[in-house]
Amino acid sequence: MNKIKLFNRDGANLWLEEEKIIDENISEWKLKVDSNHEYCLKYLRIIGNFPSEIEAIDPSGGPMINIGDEFENKYKIINIINPITFLISNNGNN
Repeated sequence: MNKIKLFNRDGANLWLEEEKIIDENISEWKLKVDSNHEYCLKYLRIIGNFPSEIEAIDPSGGPMINIGDEFENKYKIINIINPITFLISNNGNN
């Protein structure tokens, strides 16, 4: 499965990891962190109306992840299911 490495000011190894393919262009991804920095997810901010309308999440040390954000010029956040689960479209090289 695919991974997207994310920058974190606290030095955490933080990434999005593809978990389940929904269809040809959409997959479910999970936000993960190394065991030494689990607080990054424990103390993340949720922007929007939790749990029904999450617009963005902001792990401790960043990065803030918003609906519409693009990564590696091919992945785009299309929905935030919960603070660590995202629907991401894969449009190849835009």
